[in-house]
Amino acid sequence: MDNANDAANQHYVSQVEQRLNALNPNAEPSNQRIYSFTLADRETFTLTLDSVRGRLISKNLALRDLFSFEVIPESLLRLNFETQFQQYEATLEANTIALLKKLDDGSRDLKKEILEIFVAKVMNFFRNPYSVPKVLNTIGPLLRYEPTDPELLTQYKAVLKGRKPQQAYLCAQLGITQEQYRMWLAALFLMFMRPPPMEVNFLEGTVKQLFENPSGFPMVCVYRYNGEHAENGCLVCDRGFTNPTPEPHLSFNFNLTSRAFVTYMFGSVDHLNDCIGAPPAFLESFRREPKTVRVLHFTNDLDALARYNQNVVYQCHHAAYSSSRIIPGVRVDTAKLPKKL
Repeated sequence: MDNANDAANQHYVSQVEQRLNALNPNAEPSNQRIYSFTLADRETFTLTLDSVRGRLISKNLALRDLFSFEVIPESLLRLNFETQFQQYEATLEANTIALLKKLDDGSRDLKKEILEIFVAKVMNFFRNPYSVPKVLNTIGPLLRYEPTDPELLTQYKAVLKGRKPQQAYLCAQLGITQEQYRMWLAALFLMFMRPPPMEVNFLEGTVKQLFENPSGFPMVCVYRYNGEHAENGCLVCDRGFTNPTPEPHLSFNFNLTSRAFVTYMFGSVDHLNDCIGAPPAFLESFRREPKTVRVLHFTNDLDALARYNQNVVYQCHHAAYSSSRIIPGVRVDTAKLPKKL
C-alpha cells in the first residue's frame, strides 16, 4: 500500500460527491461552493442556513490529518489512506453520470455502476469520524487479525504506533477516546489492504457478499427531480449516508447529485418465510437462482424526497449540505443570518 503523500486536508465525504451538489457547478473547482445547514431541531426537521454564500467545497467536510497514522517530523509528508480512498472516488462521478444516462435510455445493463457506486458510498460509513464507535462495533472482530505479508505487517504496526500529533485534539473534538481513534485507523487499514495484487479487499468482499447472498434479494431505487421540481434540493448528510428503514432491514440512502438520491435495500427470503410461511421448496429454489439486482427508477416523487431529507436531518451528526436552499420536508431557518455578509 502506497500511503505517503502531503495531503493534510483530508475529506471524509469526498470533494467529488460534494461537487455533484455544487451551488455553482460551472465555476472553477477551487471556487465551487455548497450550502451548509446546521442542525437546529431533529424532531421538527429544522436546519439553520449558515451563509447565503455557501461554503468552499475544497475545505468542507474535512479535518486536518484525520486519517494520518504517521506524521513525519520536519517534513510535509504523512502516511494516510488518501490513495486508497481516491481509487474509489476516481470513477464515482463517471459512474453516477453513466447510471443516470442509462436510466434515461432505458438500459438494463446497470450492474457495474450500481456496484461501484455502492462501494464508494458505503466507504463513507467506515471512514466517517462521527461514526467511529458504530464502525468499531461493526468490524471490530477484524482487529483480531494481523497481516501475514511482512511488508503489510510493518505498515500495520506503523498505523498502531506511528506519530500522531493530531490525535489528542481530534479525539477531544470528536468525543472519542485515543484508543478508539487508533483502533479505527487500524480497522481502516485492514479493510483496504490488498494482500495479493488484484484480489478483493475486505471492503469489496463485504459488498460482494451482500449482493450475492443466496437468501438475499437486493433492490435499488433511484429517485430524480427535474423540470418544475429541479430546484428542490437532495441533502448531503455529514455522515455520508442514512438508514431509511429500521433494523433488522439493511438499507442505505445516498445522495447521487443535487437532483437525485438512491436507496439500496437488502432483503432476505428468510424474513419472507417468517412473514408468510413460504414453502421450503420455494425457498430452496430461490437460493439456487443466480442473483440479480432489481433497479427501480422514479421521477419527481416529492413524498420520497421529503422522507429522504427528513432522514438526513434526523440522522446527521450536526450538519447537512445542498446545492439549493429549497429543501422539501425540512424547515430552513434563516432568521439568525447576519444582515450583511
